[in-house]
Amino acid sequence: MHFTDIHTHILPGIDDGAKNLDQSLDLLGMLECQNVSTVVLTPHYYGRNKGTDKFLESREGAFKKLAAAYGGKIKLVRGCECNISTCANSDFSELRPLAIESTRYILTEMSFEHQWTEHMWGRLERLLDTGLIPIIAHVEKYPAILKKPQLVHRLVEEGCLIQINCHSVLDEERCALVKALIDHGQVHCLGSDTHNKEKRPPRYMAAVEKLSALFGQDLVYALQANMQNILADNCIEPLAGTPVTRTLLGKYK
Repeated sequence: MHFTDIHTHILPGIDDGAKNLDQSLDLLGMLECQNVSTVVLTPHYYGRNKGTDKFLESREGAFKKLAAAYGGKIKLVRGCECNISTCANSDFSELRPLAIESTRYILTEMSFEHQWTEHMWGRLERLLDTGLIPIIAHVEKYPAILKKPQLVHRLVEEGCLIQINCHSVLDEERCALVKALIDHGQVHCLGSDTHNKEKRPPRYMAAVEKLSALFGQDLVYALQANMQNILADNCIEPLAGTPVTRTLLGKYK
């Protein structure tokens, strides 16, 4: 089975991911060995010091550099990880070119504050109003979600898709929330969120094997089908299911 990695920081020298072309090629080689056949390249867009035009220019330069040097079998797809809590764009329609290549889907990073204000939710609504469909990046990492996991239910009801990180699947503590979200039908995509070989290497196959052991291969097939539909710009209409809650003892159910 071949896999899609929808969240990576592999483009050389553009964000806190791969620092140079050699590191980019090493990461692609590692993913190729893990049966990953499609990689969405999603450098950070914070929108504070650089607008969308300058960002896209930088991304295209890095993409062409990588594409020219890479001779492997992985399909490379342009995208970004857009942080809507920091971007200074007054008109969110300016964010449309940041969507995954030839689609309406945009990998979206939320606030890392311990509580999401209505202002934060308002920014998400502004993004949705553009016609873009947010894929919420690494939902299990946000302090607000860890404290109040039922917010994921609200995200799905608003029209978002949910992405989890491979490292979180493999981390015993984070996996507790990941498992609860999967049990409630609120996980749609899987990404390595790889940045480098040393501290944040791609561990895609290991995550797939653990998910298969916990939930069966049907879940893995479903996640991969979702991501292929995203890349084809097909409509996905996930059910919100029921909210995940957190007990007084800190367990998720």
